Amino acid sequence: MTENPDNQPEDRDGDATGDPSDDGVSSKEAGGKETSGSGQHPAVNPRSQQGPGWLPALMAMSLLAGIAGFICCGVTTWVLYQKRTELAVRTLEGAYISELEQSYLDPATKRAVVDEVKELITGMEAGDYENWQSAAIMQRLQRLPVVQWGDLQAIELFITKLNGVGKDEQLREISRLQQAVVDGSVTSFDFQDVLEPVHRADPKSSSGFSLILPLTAEPVAEVCLRAKLVADRAKIANRRFPKVDLAAIVRREIEQGSTAGGF
Repeated sequence: MTENPDNQPEDRDGDATGDPSDDGVSSKEAGGKETSGSGQHPAVNPRSQQGPGWLPALMAMSLLAGIAGFICCGVTTWVLYQKRTELAVRTLEGAYISELEQSYLDPATKRAVVDEVKELITGMEAGDYENWQSAAIMQRLQRLPVVQWGDLQAIELFITKLNGVGKDEQLREISRLQQAVVDGSVTSFDFQDVLEPVHRADPKSSSGFSLILPLTAEPVAEVCLRAKLVADRAKIANRRFPKVDLAAIVRREIEQGSTAGGF
């Protein structure tokens, strides 16, 4: 019987050195998992694939609407510009004469002024005035304190019935204010400020205000004080002037509007 060398290991049934094929299978599975993991594509967000939607259409519609509105405004302005005389006639007949007839102008002055305005309307309807002339005349009549003149006449009448020391001074300031209108240095806007103490808001009136009746001494004195300040600003002489012909002033403004134009 031959003995094995001492340094040579003996085979034992219980030894497990591992099967190389098992390692190969494991490495293939691992490699397969890595390959399959690296081959997947990232998820795509659906919103990133959406287009601009309705925004361009809305912008285009807004632009077209703006252009159409601009053209419409231009055409309307041109039409109104060509019908200035017709609009002036409607304003004079529908509003201005009505204001004059309801004003506090004395009967003689009221009749004379209304006659001047009616003559102007007749000339406009006959084609005696061009569009630019009609516009200029209306501008001048608007600046002229015709209706407010009636309120001032009512105040003047109230002062004449007073018995006081300052009566003559108040009448002088009223006269100076009227003379400022003759000189063309005072307009209806100045009269509105002067007459504010005796005016109240009135939505039924075309001018937006009406005279407070009955008149009393205190607000009338305030009106005279304001009239003095306006007359001083206009550099009107400190004296009483002859009675002013309001109809003559209206006629003068109509003539100047037809020749020199507006302001």
